[in-house]
Amino acid sequence: MDLPRRGAMLAVDDGYFQPEYKSLKGYAPVVGVIGYKSRIYGIVVKMLLVDSPYIEDLLIDIYSEAIRLTDKVFEAVVCDNVIYGGFSVYDPWRLNERIGVPIIVVFDHPLDLTRIKAALESHFEDYIDRYNVIERSYKSSRVVATPKGYIRMLCIGLKWDICLKLIADNQTYHPLPQPLRHADVIASAIGRALAMRSSSAKM
Repeated sequence: MDLPRRGAMLAVDDGYFQPEYKSLKGYAPVVGVIGYKSRIYGIVVKMLLVDSPYIEDLLIDIYSEAIRLTDKVFEAVVCDNVIYGGFSVYDPWRLNERIGVPIIVVFDHPLDLTRIKAALESHFEDYIDRYNVIERSYKSSRVVATPKGYIRMLCIGLKWDICLKLIADNQTYHPLPQPLRHADVIASAIGRALAMRSSSAKM
């Protein structure tokens, strides 16, 4: 199935993991969906060690595999937040430099930076580095109006009007672009299935 000439994106989101997996004790699924609107052209699944600093390399692995699957270059990589798998944090500006593709970060809910900083400080020696990325990303984002409602996002490597058009073109019935919603649903389903299998194995 050929991708459209314009408008396809690689959307990436993480899924459910059991609370005891925190602090490098287990893995969370991270899913990349290559899509345009409701159409899915490819799915990439990777596992991230919860709270680890390896999310940026994993995102690059997802990007590289997505390119191999589609043999196409999509318009942008669209991520839900800059925090994955607990408190694994990637720098969207550095990711953009490393892969040479625009990065769009969508924040689907407001961040309480004070609470995040306190949680990071309590659990990570490198909390300053992780927090600085989160703070810079969130404060650099904007709340913008789209045909389906308001959305907060950060655009790197794209002009804001082009970024907004790409998001709007991929919306269906929700402010979030549909490929990102697909990634969320798939990752969550995988995470819960793995958790159920793990619980059954312990019985």
